[in-house]
Amino acid sequence: MIRVTLFEIGSFLLPFVLFMIWRRLSSRAPDAGRMPTLRLAAAGAASAIVMMLVLIVLDANRAGHAGERYVPPQNVDGRIIPGHFVPADDDVDEDDGDDGDGGDDEPSTGGGADDPQ
Repeated sequence: MIRVTLFEIGSFLLPFVLFMIWRRLSSRAPDAGRMPTLRLAAAGAASAIVMMLVLIVLDANRAGHAGERYVPPQNVDGRIIPGHFVPADDDVDEDDGDDGDGGDDEPSTGGGADDPQ
């Protein structure tokens, strides 16, 4: 969790740091009054392409594939088992929908107030 938080903070601060570096470097340049639009556009396009590639790689490593299902994190004997993907036909220890009444999940047919018996 701390890694995710640090990644988000770093992602937020990166543009400000790059802007600060650019300002310091451009103030020392002899032609500081002229805006290098072509260089800035190329740097922005390159940054966008790199970010797209990073997102594609992260998605490919973390996402499930066709024919898999996600098993959410579970607390087993006081230990947290992280969420993971399993093949769809595997039987995994999960809540089977039993509501604790010991019967099947079909509606009851007797004993109701609307029952004419």
